[in-house]
Amino acid sequence: MQHPLQPEGEQETGFDPLHNLNRNLSCGGSLDSSTLSESTFLSYRKEWDDLFLNSNYLTRIRQAGINGRLRSSRFRSVCWKLYLEVLPEDKSQWINKTKELRSQYEKIKETHITNPRKAAGQQDLVVNNPLSLDEGSLWNKFFQDNELRGMIKQDVMRTFPEMRYFQEEDVRTKLTDILFCYARENEQLLYKQGMHELLAPIVFVLHCDHQAFQHASETAHPSEEMMSLLNPMFQEHDAYAMFSQLMETAEPWFSSFQREGKEEMLTSMPFARPQDLGPSVAIVTKVNRIQDQLVKKHDVELHMHVNRLEIAPQIYGIRWVRLLFGREFPLQDLLVVWDALFADSITLDLVDYVFVAMLLYIRDALIASNFQTCLGLLMHYPPIGDIHTLLRKALFLRDPKNNPRPANYQFQQNLDYYKTRGADLVNSTRAKTAPLNINKVSSSLLSFGRKLIAPAMSGGVASVISPINSEIRSAPSPLTAAPQAEPLSSGHAPLQTHSQSQHQPLLKSESMPVYLSQGEGWEHIHTLNLTGILGC
Repeated sequence: MQHPLQPEGEQETGFDPLHNLNRNLSCGGSLDSSTLSESTFLSYRKEWDDLFLNSNYLTRIRQAGINGRLRSSRFRSVCWKLYLEVLPEDKSQWINKTKELRSQYEKIKETHITNPRKAAGQQDLVVNNPLSLDEGSLWNKFFQDNELRGMIKQDVMRTFPEMRYFQEEDVRTKLTDILFCYARENEQLLYKQGMHELLAPIVFVLHCDHQAFQHASETAHPSEEMMSLLNPMFQEHDAYAMFSQLMETAEPWFSSFQREGKEEMLTSMPFARPQDLGPSVAIVTKVNRIQDQLVKKHDVELHMHVNRLEIAPQIYGIRWVRLLFGREFPLQDLLVVWDALFADSITLDLVDYVFVAMLLYIRDALIASNFQTCLGLLMHYPPIGDIHTLLRKALFLRDPKNNPRPANYQFQQNLDYYKTRGADLVNSTRAKTAPLNINKVSSSLLSFGRKLIAPAMSGGVASVISPINSEIRSAPSPLTAAPQAEPLSSGHAPLQTHSQSQHQPLLKSESMPVYLSQGEGWEHIHTLNLTGILGC
């Protein structure tokens, strides 16, 4: 569909903000510069009016986002702020709300990014010194903050390595500061791997809009609303507000806490660091429901095939959902996907159907493939020629009565590459640790495992288990591993002598924790080590 502000004859898929800016700047040699600048601002102003001047503007820009008409927009960030409810629908409140949010971020940053040297003269040096272990010491907080910032910085350094913009030190500092402040404002959640990949596209969209604003306002005076909302000085502030709103919906997909009424139960390994915690019950439930209900509803044959191969949706689906498909599409296509996800609903309900549409696009290749090739296809998702067709498919799957049936298209390429990638994934995870086959674990052994972490041990169990302060060693290498135990039969655990138990160490698995009482589908994970596969 032709964008209303797009030059006639311009292909929509090749029209993006940065390309548009470069194209306009390069035209100066053949056109009068003042005429060109005036024309640029007029088109800029016209786009603003077309998007936001109408009384029913919010419905219109939602449709623009869902139908893929924001690819060339110079006000995508403003649309996202409205979708994510960073800005209210009432345009008269935009400027005040924007000032309020920016002021809040200034206070948050001032509170959490501290320098103990500056406050040294106002503090008790007995408590406030670099060697103090006092919990209230600014130095103690400073060292903890440095550890958290170091963990965040490691991920930020790996953000979109192919893009020069994200290699700039100023951009990396902004990303780190935003994620650090968010972690300190949300102490229960803190920072989790993958959050940087949700923040980076937001920062990039703001950057593109700021570039367009600066270029358009070189020779003409923009409106007060434009100057307020698109001020490049507040890129970091605006990005924090948008990211925080996005995390209101995405937080359960990262959290390791399950909320049921008043109780909050940690659903991961005891003594694990926050960054080591396994996937939450919410994300596991979500991806299981998508594969076991939605995929089954729309393609029974595909559902039976992935179940027969024991491909658990957690293997690929956790990354797809957490990162909002951030690693599955090129950035320009990803922004179009996010346009639709945000415009559709702040609850991101369309995610489930984009997930299913992606599986249906490669369904023929999946059904014709073995486990390794399927894994390669799912973890290295094939390129899509037209992202708009995929989104139309997702909308049709959700509501076939009100959305036209899109053209049926399938991925048709040689599968050797994906077979190799899948084999690499399997081999790399096998090298890390021997997998745990849940299907071979009897109920009696599970009961025995629970007793290992019971606060009060019975006398019979105590004679078998090493003291609580005994060494817990890492899993042995394949060269030194003990022979595998015989499969359990008749529901009984193998007998173990007292002397054997004293010399057999407890093993610490490197695999993602297995939840024995929550969610479905964990029994399928026994073939793989999720830590090496999820990648987020």
